[in-house]
Amino acid sequence: MILRTSILSLLLLLPAWLFAAAQERTVITSESLEMQGTDERNYFHFRTDVVVLGTNLEIRCDELTVIASRFGDDDATVGEIGAIERIIAVGNVQIHQAGRSAFCEHAEVDPRAGTVTLSGRPRVVDRDVEVEGFMFILHRDQRRFQSIPDPNAPASAPSRSVVRLGALPDLGFSQDEEQIAIPVPAVEIPSAIPEEDSDTNEE
Repeated sequence: MILRTSILSLLLLLPAWLFAAAQERTVITSESLEMQGTDERNYFHFRTDVVVLGTNLEIRCDELTVIASRFGDDDATVGEIGAIERIIAVGNVQIHQAGRSAFCEHAEVDPRAGTVTLSGRPRVVDRDVEVEGFMFILHRDQRRFQSIPDPNAPASAPSRSVVRLGALPDLGFSQDEEQIAIPVPAVEIPSAIPEEDSDTNEE
């Protein structure tokens, strides 16, 4: 069961990377930052060479948007920051933690729904296990992983998930012919081809 455990740990622990980052102290750096507040929410938009560093966590991307609830002074440009409602990373997204890595073009974290969605050629790597597909949805509380196929893929070339594994161990199957246990059906071969009736050929 080592193989199954490796794949499940790879897929099911991924959401915990990002949800844990919201609970620990996290530092975000970028070349530009735009902040805007509404009556209910705060929006933070980081652009260009965005790096997120948390406890055993590193995220790199081109753009990052963080949406959080807002409370406090209504006249403040950006009020008190409450719970994080959504994190959206776009462009050359890389997520690294504890020897596992995820790569995609778009990653979206929804803490309330407990989901992480990876799209845009997503690829998840854990040591010698690699998973690729069209879109991944990871459900944290349900310990469930979904690989969503491309709905626009032609019928002649359907969208498929790919799991690459390391070399499988020797399962002990012998190729010796004398050890083949599958019965081979006997086929009767006639000893001679019967001659045609000469009378039928005479006119």
